[in-house]
Amino acid sequence: MTARAWQQTSWNWHENVAPFLPLYGIDPDSAWSLLSFSENAVYRIDTPQGETFILRLHRPHYRSVDDIRSEITFIEHLRTDNVLLTPAILPTLNGETLSFTGQGEQEQHAVLFAYQPGHAPSEDRLADEFHELGRISARLHNYTATHTNLNRLHRPIWNVDVAIGPNAMWGCWRNTSNMTAEQTTLLDAADRMVRIKLERYGRPIARWGLLHGDMRLTNILRNGDETCIIDFDDCGFGWHMYEFACACTFMECCDNIEALTTSWLRGYKQVRPLSQEDIQIVPTLLMLRRLLMVGWFTTHQHSAEARALEPGFLEKSLTMAKDYLDGTFLSCLTRTTENA
Repeated sequence: MTARAWQQTSWNWHENVAPFLPLYGIDPDSAWSLLSFSENAVYRIDTPQGETFILRLHRPHYRSVDDIRSEITFIEHLRTDNVLLTPAILPTLNGETLSFTGQGEQEQHAVLFAYQPGHAPSEDRLADEFHELGRISARLHNYTATHTNLNRLHRPIWNVDVAIGPNAMWGCWRNTSNMTAEQTTLLDAADRMVRIKLERYGRPIARWGLLHGDMRLTNILRNGDETCIIDFDDCGFGWHMYEFACACTFMECCDNIEALTTSWLRGYKQVRPLSQEDIQIVPTLLMLRRLLMVGWFTTHQHSAEARALEPGFLEKSLTMAKDYLDGTFLSCLTRTTENA
């Protein structure tokens, strides 16, 4: 992935649905509607025959072919071994799970998914939902820890520099426009503290492995008693507790963050053990994720979600950084550790 991924292209790659339909034998008279436009563009396809599919158009210069094929391999392993519920990847008429059209600067890749009915988790019972997400995350981490062949997959490595460094994958928080010197100093102090604590925490095999990397509420579908996990585009190698930080994206400063944290950890520990060090690193990984998301806004002004969420985000991030540096952010974890 290069900075080219965020540059304006000479063509509307995110609207390039029609050329992919015949590759899958989908009726060209099908209707399609945009579900999300962020790193990639995701469409719902409704055919005249009453079938529904989900088509993901990949952003040019973002994920390599090896990256995408590795994601597909990961999903297929999880489905085959019944690790978690996630939609099937549907092949083209030629049996390919990754399709492409065009050439040169207009070459593009896409993946077709089976439609999964469901709805986002209810906000009325988020603590229960996070408890279940903790259990699902632990099952996933147990699986990736014991299937070492997955370590050969070509996926991002979510270390500090990839997340918040000068050439961060989604943009560096330091490139945020209109930040004052005082605000920059505060976030820089949080940045340095994150680096120090993660260096001490290290990356031993019990703490680090292949993750989903974006298990937030928008990527969870509830259908009756079933919980379906979608969108593995950010799957990669990182700290296991970073999975929780990803689940809290845009929610780090919500009023019930302590309840969500203890609920997720309780669910996780029912399946996979955690050390005191694992629990104590959680605030640092949430701070890492929050700084990453401050940078995310610098490359995602094309996204309606980004434009809707941006007002007030920096200000809340500054408050979170101050609390993190003071040691008062997620102080509940001291009690959690004592009761572990």
